[in-house]
Amino acid sequence: MIRRWKTLAKIIISLGLILFLLSRIDLNTLASVLVQAKPGWVTITVLLFIGSILLRTLRWQVLVRARGMQVSFWQLSRWYYIGAFFNTLLPTGFGGDVVKSVYLANEVDDAGGAVGTVVLDRFLGILVLLGIGALATPFSRASISPWVLGFIVLAFAGTLLGFWGLRRRTWLRWIRDHILRLFPHDLRHRMLCMQSLRSLYDALQDYDNRTLARAMVVSLIFNLLWILINITAGVAVGVQASLLDYLVFVPLVSLALLIPSIGGIGVRELSYVGLFTQIGAAPEAAMAMSLIIYLATVITGLLGGLWLLF
Repeated sequence: MIRRWKTLAKIIISLGLILFLLSRIDLNTLASVLVQAKPGWVTITVLLFIGSILLRTLRWQVLVRARGMQVSFWQLSRWYYIGAFFNTLLPTGFGGDVVKSVYLANEVDDAGGAVGTVVLDRFLGILVLLGIGALATPFSRASISPWVLGFIVLAFAGTLLGFWGLRRRTWLRWIRDHILRLFPHDLRHRMLCMQSLRSLYDALQDYDNRTLARAMVVSLIFNLLWILINITAGVAVGVQASLLDYLVFVPLVSLALLIPSIGGIGVRELSYVGLFTQIGAAPEAAMAMSLIIYLATVITGLLGGLWLLF
C-alpha cells in the first residue's frame, strides 16, 4: 500500500512539473528547435549515454572483484542495463539498484555483499558528483542562490565526513553510545536499523583505500563523460554555454534528479530550463536539450529491456 502511494506521489510530481513548464514555454518554438536539432550531435549524445553505462559497470566491477566475487564484466553490464530499464521506464519502487542487487546475490550467493557493492557504487558516484559541484559552483556566472551553493558544499562535506566515519568502527560506536542516545528511542532505533546505512557500513569495512581510490577515479571519469554528454546535447540545439557552466549545472541537475519522480520526468526539464536560461539560453532550447538527454535515457532503458527479454 505504501509503495502505491509513493508511486502516485511520483506521478503527481512529474505531471505537475511538466504542466507547469508547458504553461511557460512556446510549444511551436520548442517543436521548431527539436526539428532543427543537429542529428549528428543527437546521435553522438545517445551513443555516449549508452556507452556511459559501461563506465558505471567498471566502477561496480572494481567493488565486486575486490570482494572476491567472480562475475564477468559483461554479466555486470547486462544487469546495469536492465537496471536502467527499471529506473527509466517502469513507475515502480522496484528500482535498478534492487534489480542489480538481486541478480548479483543470486549469482554469488551473498545477499549482504551484493547489496553492499550496489549501495557503495551509488554512494561513490554521488560523492564525486558533489565534489565537482562544490568546486565549480562558486565560479559560476549564473546567479546561483547562496542557499544552493551552501547546500552543495555542506552536502559534499557531510558525505565526505560520512565516508570517513563509516570506515572507523570506534568512531561509530562512540556516536551510538554518546550522540544517538540523546534521540527519542523510536527514532534512534530506526536510524540504527536503516538497511542502506548498514549495507554501506558493512561494505566499507571490506575494502582497502587503494580499491576505493580506484573506484573513485572511475567515478570521476564517468562524471566527466556525463558532462560531455550534456555538452553534445547542448550543441545539438544551439545552447551557448562554457565548460564551466556545464561543470556547475550538470551536478545540480543530477542532484535534482534525486527528487522522487517517474524516471526524472519534470524534474529534469525544470532543472535544465531553470539553470541554462540564466546564461542566456532560450527556455525552449534548454527544454529541448533536456528532452534529448531523456531520449538517450529511454533508448538505453529500452536496450536493457531487450536484454531482459532475450
